[in-house]
Amino acid sequence: MGKPPALQIKPLAPRLNTLDGKTVYLVNDGYLSTDILLGEMQAWFKANMPKVNTVYKVKGGGGFTAEDPKLWAEIKEKADAVIMGMGH
Repeated sequence: MGKPPALQIKPLAPRLNTLDGKTVYLVNDGYLSTDILLGEMQAWFKANMPKVNTVYKVKGGGGFTAEDPKLWAEIKEKADAVIMGMGH
């Protein structure tokens, strides 16, 4: 049996004071029915927080562990927050 490496704890991103006027990316990692969940979330934002701009994206690369550098660059440039839909 091996010994796992030591964990490096990273702080959470700072919380936004408000979402009004912000852009929230809703990112689907491709897991079954994540599109339905994120679609419902997008509809909720539109009905309950109309000042929030939501952008729905499907992460490329095939699977939740794969990288999508183009999407990450877009998010860094344009998003104020991200909700990542992950399976299980």
